[in-house]
Amino acid sequence: MKKITSALLLSAVLAAPAMAAEPGRFYGSIDLGRWTMKDSSFADPGVFVVTGGFQIAPQFAVELGLYGAGESVVYYPGYGSQIANQSAFTAAAVGTLPVNERFQLFGKLGASFITAKITGTGAYAGTYTKETTTNAVVGLGGQINFTKRFGMRLQYEALGKSKASPTDPGVDVTVSSIGLTYNF
Repeated sequence: MKKITSALLLSAVLAAPAMAAEPGRFYGSIDLGRWTMKDSSFADPGVFVVTGGFQIAPQFAVELGLYGAGESVVYYPGYGSQIANQSAFTAAAVGTLPVNERFQLFGKLGASFITAKITGTGAYAGTYTKETTTNAVVGLGGQINFTKRFGMRLQYEALGKSKASPTDPGVDVTVSSIGLTYNF
């Protein structure tokens, strides 16, 4: 899957026709979505994402993102609970493939830094762990441009492993989101 995604991203960067995005422009977005943890006993929380990027060429940009996941709790009746708070920072290259003047597909490839903090209540009170993991990030999405300045995008990103400690095997984190974009 990673080889196919990389090939698609490279193809979009090299072979796509020129689109409305102008090189040398900054853009930003605000997204809401779901932070999904595969094979975890913690519930999947919502996520708030703020990104900023710079359009280097018509089909190529660089982007930074901050992700704040909501609190996720596991209850152990009669014993207490464990509470997970997670966040992430990403840096990615973004390749775009224009479909027409208003719609484009995009792919992301870069790095993510996920921080997980686990605290406890009841029998788990006093427990605390915090760990930051570095992973590869891969993302795919589509964007519709309403005007030259405003657009809306839908995306899916695989952020990698989130771990509570160095010995924790971790859980795979994906983010599905929808948001508004603004070109400066």
